[in-house]
Amino acid sequence: MSFAQVNGVSLYYEFITSTRDSEETIVFFHGNGFDSSRWGQLIDGLKEDYHLLLVDLRGCGKSEPTLGEISWDLFVDDIYTLIGHLNLQNFHLIGHSFGGSLAIFFAIRYPKLVKCLVLISINVLFPETSGSTVIKNYMDLIEKYGMGYMLQHFLLPSLTVHPFRHEEAQRLYNMYVKVPVESYMKLFKLHIEQRPVSELSWIQSPTLLLAGECDTVYPSSFQNMTAELIPDATFYIVPNAANAIFIDQPDVTVEWIKGFIQRKMNLPAEVEDMEPSEMASSVQHMWDSYLQTLIPSRKNPEPVMKVELLFGFRVSVNGQEILDGWNKRYAQNIFVYLVLHPSSTREDLCDAIFPTLPLPIALKNLKVYLNYLKKLLTYDQDQNSILKTDRKQLYLQCKIQCDLLDFFEHIKQTLHHEDNEAEMYDRCTRLFRFIRNKEIMPGIFDQWFIEKKARAEFRLGLLAAWLSGQEMKRGNVMKAAEFQKLANYYTNVEE
Repeated sequence: MSFAQVNGVSLYYEFITSTRDSEETIVFFHGNGFDSSRWGQLIDGLKEDYHLLLVDLRGCGKSEPTLGEISWDLFVDDIYTLIGHLNLQNFHLIGHSFGGSLAIFFAIRYPKLVKCLVLISINVLFPETSGSTVIKNYMDLIEKYGMGYMLQHFLLPSLTVHPFRHEEAQRLYNMYVKVPVESYMKLFKLHIEQRPVSELSWIQSPTLLLAGECDTVYPSSFQNMTAELIPDATFYIVPNAANAIFIDQPDVTVEWIKGFIQRKMNLPAEVEDMEPSEMASSVQHMWDSYLQTLIPSRKNPEPVMKVELLFGFRVSVNGQEILDGWNKRYAQNIFVYLVLHPSSTREDLCDAIFPTLPLPIALKNLKVYLNYLKKLLTYDQDQNSILKTDRKQLYLQCKIQCDLLDFFEHIKQTLHHEDNEAEMYDRCTRLFRFIRNKEIMPGIFDQWFIEKKARAEFRLGLLAAWLSGQEMKRGNVMKAAEFQKLANYYTNVEE
């Protein structure tokens, strides 16, 4: 363990020396709720070619907490002092979420120190007027339900695509619950209220932005717009990853970071593994597989699959309904998981569907179940199947129209209109006109699906409570009572 006395606090850091004779160093800034121990396999993938400096920001991990007010300048001064203490001349800088914003402020103040900048899942563009509302609502929810509940049902599903029982999700959970709520909210408030929007155009370092395809915290569309404001920026979306892409897809993250640094620094790329048979690396293979689900073949038009999950279960492919066979060999359970997880591994699926079975047994059984499901999902005379499998990934190669996915998107877009009361009222009214007095997501009892249903119902409860307040303002007492009753139902509040 290494500690440095920095600006009145004891700052924990770890310096990992490259296993090669490298002159390049990477410095890591973690996100809020994280610490230097949760970069996962990213460290293993980079330590061969780079020296690595991992830091617990003040008030996080093993570093000493701050009793007074915090600011970006305070964090920047901490890092600058530590860099001087370690006699680092220049380096590449990686920041995740909160750490990404800190990396921007640091790179602007000390441009000669930062050779390349890598920003992972950053939150910069955000409706200006809604920042205080987001903070208040989030604090109210934590106070009402507790950090543990918020972690399991809201925060973790947005951080990782792994189910709650997965070891990576459990590591995240165990790390977060150790963070004092007051410290977490202090950083959260700074992160939301003082975002480096105008500073983006001042960045001089070549910058790589990485966003998770499944990130519901900071959607990739906003991060793409952020990249447009940075003079020398490259933007990639990592498939089948949420906010913590270095946990969900460590191999992809490592390869893209190394490739970016090599290009920008004009470093020679490694050539020893460049045989034609090896060219299809795990990164390219995953990306090609992902693109296949989006780009139709010219010879064979992409099949269209319509799936109903919101109020029942129905499946049709190219207009032909698949009526029989769903109650055999876990076909329905596996199919629904793949619909809601466009690209999955066998291990992820076993953990979700067969959590009590030892993994070797579950994988052996899954092979039989997948062969059955493949046959069930054929769509033409040549018996081509929508279900595609390779050594690592499982996915549905078709255009998916799913009422449940549309429903989730409608809720998300409704919540994004907090700063526009009239628009939010209109969206909420249409939403509850559609689902009123209907039980959502029935008939599937896998734990992962039950948890997803609980999160959806909780959000419906919040929206119903908000709509009740709006109807009360308008003098519609009966409507207000009706929506409050719905709010109580969806949030399991006793009448």
